[in-house]
Amino acid sequence: MLAASGAPSATVALVDGERIAWSETFGYIDKGTQTPPSTTTMFAIGSTSKVFAGMAVMKLVDLGMIDLDVPLVRYLSNFRMASPEYTQVTVRMLLNHSSGFPGGDYRNDVTYAPMPGFVDQVLVTLATQRLKHAPGELATYCNDGFTLIDPLVKAVSGRSYTQFVQDEIFAPLGMTHSRFATGPFPAGSFAPRYVDDRADPQIYTNSQPAGGIYSTPEDIARVAMMLMNGGAYKGKRILSRRAVAEIGRDQTRQLRINPVPSISYGLGWDWVSYPGLAAVGVKAWAKPGGTVGYATQFIMAPEDRLAVIITGVSPTFNSSLLAERIMLHALAERGRIKAVPQPLADPPLTEKPASDADLAAISGFYADFIGVSRVEAQRDRTLTVSQYSADGNTWVETARGLKLRIDGAYSSDAGPATSYRVVQAGGRAYLARKEPTNMGHYRVDGVIGQRVAGVSPLSAAWQARLNRQWLIVNEDAQSFHLVDDSPRFTLHAVEGLPGYVLAGGVFPFLQLVDPSTRDTAAFMFLKVPMAGRDLNDVIIEVRNGEEWVRYGSALYRPRATVPELGMGEHRITIDGEGLAEWRMLGNGGSLTILGATAWKVYHDDFTGPVATGTGNGRVGDVKAGSYLLLYGAPGATITVKTIVTQ
Repeated sequence: MLAASGAPSATVALVDGERIAWSETFGYIDKGTQTPPSTTTMFAIGSTSKVFAGMAVMKLVDLGMIDLDVPLVRYLSNFRMASPEYTQVTVRMLLNHSSGFPGGDYRNDVTYAPMPGFVDQVLVTLATQRLKHAPGELATYCNDGFTLIDPLVKAVSGRSYTQFVQDEIFAPLGMTHSRFATGPFPAGSFAPRYVDDRADPQIYTNSQPAGGIYSTPEDIARVAMMLMNGGAYKGKRILSRRAVAEIGRDQTRQLRINPVPSISYGLGWDWVSYPGLAAVGVKAWAKPGGTVGYATQFIMAPEDRLAVIITGVSPTFNSSLLAERIMLHALAERGRIKAVPQPLADPPLTEKPASDADLAAISGFYADFIGVSRVEAQRDRTLTVSQYSADGNTWVETARGLKLRIDGAYSSDAGPATSYRVVQAGGRAYLARKEPTNMGHYRVDGVIGQRVAGVSPLSAAWQARLNRQWLIVNEDAQSFHLVDDSPRFTLHAVEGLPGYVLAGGVFPFLQLVDPSTRDTAAFMFLKVPMAGRDLNDVIIEVRNGEEWVRYGSALYRPRATVPELGMGEHRITIDGEGLAEWRMLGNGGSLTILGATAWKVYHDDFTGPVATGTGNGRVGDVKAGSYLLLYGAPGATITVKTIVTQ
């Protein structure tokens, strides 16, 4: 699995009751010296950190300091939003992803240096944003909800969130190899992310409750032991039994819009009825965690007192598959299940003739937070599913030959285990897909898009913005996204779907927005359970006669009006907001940069910086048409000298 995913290192712990039955490490944390990880080597656990946020809040509930169903504004007086219904958002809704917040603020969320102001950034941004659905109406993954656990804990307890978790969870559980990334770790204490054969610097996930913890499987094993023991660990009461029961209660059953209840959110957990084990009659909780270059899975079967934790370094390391496999083998060895289940061998169901009404009911366009899908009826009365690609304005086929079956769903003869159907909820139609997952002995059902129909044609103002590009000016120089993602924002039309625009920024999602009511704003409008995370309005701001774009908290300037630098010496002043400055290098040559706090050079395809630095610097052999991104303090003057390379 390490070789297949390119993961340089991984580690695992299996918990059996009050003991760690198995703990092992794999690979290397230093490829050059072939140094293996130890069981105390820390890994970034990403969203598995949310488990600790849930426990922190329930500790405050135990202490009588928080009521889950009291509005958040009761505790956090500086919390505001543009929608008046924000006063209905409760503490519980932060933990079960039903607050209605737009999603997660990706600007500066992952950086190569700590960003202590990230929580304030999120609060300021939320104050300008609308709710995307009524509080408690539906659940869709939301990092910003967990980010607000940070100021909530501080407001109620008087301690910072990180100190509270250290005092109330890490210390009493003896988790001596678990840390929040608020500063550099000692070399060799953590497993670094690798890019080819180069170790990447330490990363910082700046929402500590949502994803900021580095830990080890053996440390997290202590959490599993405590939860499986009803909140006590080695005679110490960490949480009440009532708190543990509430953490593990399915929070999604009361939601008004929940057409395919495949996710069973607990408080900080993605599943409190994990389908891979529910398929063999075992109740289990699960919380995966993925952050840039790391993957974690934590599965726990409380009644069977069995748990597994896996961490690895690689975005393609399938920790969920491995954790599921280990749990199933452990259950089989115990005799709890007869044998490790085999993958489903689903023969195609009997075909049912599809009427015109059947085909019309499912054909059309469906949108979620990452793009638009199209379902088309073919002459042979089968369906084809395609995904829109902004590259070349094309549709990429993802499924074909889908036939109506006697169960009312559509599947192909070649892949009968994956099926599609339309479900209704809250006055909307959704495309749902059921498909085998992980070990393949079960199928996961989920909504993959909300049906949308064409509206009035775009106004002249929005037509003029299509296929233009804007460049980000307020992403921190240490942001991971400026290295691995493009700094561009674009707007596209979708072939066959008039009246909408598809917006895409620094972060790798394409979101359908509705510009039909205003020439200066295109609004998020989707209400998609589970698949409707991270939505934003697109706001046009006029600055110095130019149209800039505000997308969430990110601000973009027009690429077309970036000033060009010719040969010679140039002085560039950073404005009073401290926004970064872009310059286009019309001629090839070398650059000398003086007075900047940081800088980056991109080729005109913006696939990643070709040169980067802090402070003064020099870059040789820059291609003509490249772009220079400059950072400095508000009001600072930066000198750039360009000369022809001999």
